Amino acid sequence: MSIAKQLRLVLGPAIDAARAALRDLDDDDIPGRLRAIAKKGDGTLPVPLVKTLLRRIDEDDWFRTKVVESFDRIGTEDPTSSAYLHREPGWWMAVAESVATQAASDDGDRVRQLQAKLEEARTRSRSERVKMKSLKRQVTDAEKGSQAVIAGRLDPLKAAVAEARSECDRAENRVLGLRAAVEEAHEERREAERIAAMYSEQVRSAKREVAELRRSVEAGASQSIPRDPLEIARWLDRAVATLTPFREAAMAASNVGGREGDRIPAIPAGVAPDTAASIEALSGLDGVMVLIDGHNLLGVLDASTMATGRARRELVTRLGKLDRHLGEATIEVVFDSDLIDGRPVTVTEGGVVIRFTDVEVIADDVLVDLAAEYGAAAIVISDDRDVRDRSARHGATVLWAKALAAWL
Repeated sequence: MSIAKQLRLVLGPAIDAARAALRDLDDDDIPGRLRAIAKKGDGTLPVPLVKTLLRRIDEDDWFRTKVVESFDRIGTEDPTSSAYLHREPGWWMAVAESVATQAASDDGDRVRQLQAKLEEARTRSRSERVKMKSLKRQVTDAEKGSQAVIAGRLDPLKAAVAEARSECDRAENRVLGLRAAVEEAHEERREAERIAAMYSEQVRSAKREVAELRRSVEAGASQSIPRDPLEIARWLDRAVATLTPFREAAMAASNVGGREGDRIPAIPAGVAPDTAASIEALSGLDGVMVLIDGHNLLGVLDASTMATGRARRELVTRLGKLDRHLGEATIEVVFDSDLIDGRPVTVTEGGVVIRFTDVEVIADDVLVDLAAEYGAAAIVISDDRDVRDRSARHGATVLWAKALAAWL
């Protein structure tokens, strides 16, 4: 058992008092890192949240005072939790001794379980040896009684086996011949497809040339169109060289102006932002930044596994479906982290950007900052109303996490 799990057992009353203190606080007074714990209710806290809670008790004197008041009000008689919260002299020794005692108890239970399994295995082994001896005697008796019968039937069986082997060889030869014929047919089909593709490309090329010639004629080109095929090819090369600068200039002009996100189409009227239909409406959307509240979405999908690395990896994999659903867009998912400097930003092979906050910053604030940066080009997905309201004030489109969960 890990140290964090043992601390959860040893300091259980202190943890319960801290959760009771959080329930007594107003929403505005709850520290940002503890809001997820306050929302958990009375269920068992995952190990990462236990570590976050104990760290806040150690580092925040004001919060520890609130926890001590809750602990004293509950009146739990637990010397270890009392020493830990009141910071009595030698409190850390009391906690360490309790953890060591718990670890020794766990080891003792494990040893007793292994001993019980070993004894059970020995009992089964003795029983199996007795059965084995009995079966050996039965086999010996059966062999002695059936030798004559086996000897009388052995020759016909050998002849039948030889005939079966011969038939099997003939069947294998037929199969090899059929495989060769099938492979030859496949090769002929691939060659026919290649020739058909070549002719199709030639036809398309000819159609393009004819269309270009027709457009030139309709535009009233000053130079007459030649009739000789070689002269037509040269004429087309000159036309391409002449038109290329204008085409590039037109492409450059189309990119001048505001950000692409400033022209994001709105979600169709009548489509609720908390339904899968709102995600479906994003099909083929280009030039947007989709910002996802990672742990919030994991909580909607499966709250029991939301704090595990496996759940995060599976979510990022499933977001590949959203990436394929969108057009030329970027997906960035933001997770909370309890590391001092967070983790480096990474990009998956599918193009999904993964960002972790550091220990002093919550994912909510990072999402709102990104929404402010991208403005109308941002689509923020979260079930946290505060995140949606703050992001919307920067012009971002906001959708519910449960909508994405249902769509996935």
